[in-house]
Amino acid sequence: MRKPFVPLVLLLVAVVVTSCTTTRWVNTGGYWLESVNTPDHIANPFLTEKGVYVDDSLTVKLEMWDDGFDVHIKNLGKEPLLIRWDECRYTDEMGTTHKVMHMKNRHLLTGAIVKGGAVCDDFLAPDAQDYSRYDELTPLWRIHSYKSKAEAEAARPDSSSVSVTLALQKGGVTDDYIFTFAGDDYQTSKVEYFDEKKALFTWDLTLMLMFALFAFTAIVI
Repeated sequence: MRKPFVPLVLLLVAVVVTSCTTTRWVNTGGYWLESVNTPDHIANPFLTEKGVYVDDSLTVKLEMWDDGFDVHIKNLGKEPLLIRWDECRYTDEMGTTHKVMHMKNRHLLTGAIVKGGAVCDDFLAPDAQDYSRYDELTPLWRIHSYKSKAEAEAARPDSSSVSVTLALQKGGVTDDYIFTFAGDDYQTSKVEYFDEKKALFTWDLTLMLMFALFAFTAIVI
């Protein structure tokens, strides 16, 4: 009598699929741009009602999304403006500071020159992101995730803030512009995501089991 080899193989494949996800608990909240801090020598700094920062030399609009920030910088002067991406940083709600990457040069922390009167549009995200997949970005709120709901709730602040520091250079002088986003209304929720390392291990193990099952079936038939 022929052994049920195919159903067992299908069962093993199902095990691979179900065992490649990891369950974590995260805290998410609502954020809005609260303030922009600049050095004292910056002339006429101002934050508009629409969340646009303006001074005598440039305008900056920083819009926060789940996985990073849209960056729009306009150089109002004639002198070139250098964005020193290697000195820019993101500080999360736990006070941890991260270097950043920007999407036009995802793997290179290089400078970007904005000529006088020109505009730079980019996307900024902390380097804690998983860039192994170009079409997927880890949400900012998943940087700190927890194994249990109780652990996540214990770490959840009533209110907090995150910030982005843009290092902008003109004429050899680099100034830090600190954009602070206030947050509240935190929610604790469960997320499941694909674990690539676990998937590779499980798939290798499954192939070994399938080979052993095939060999055993060939012997007993």
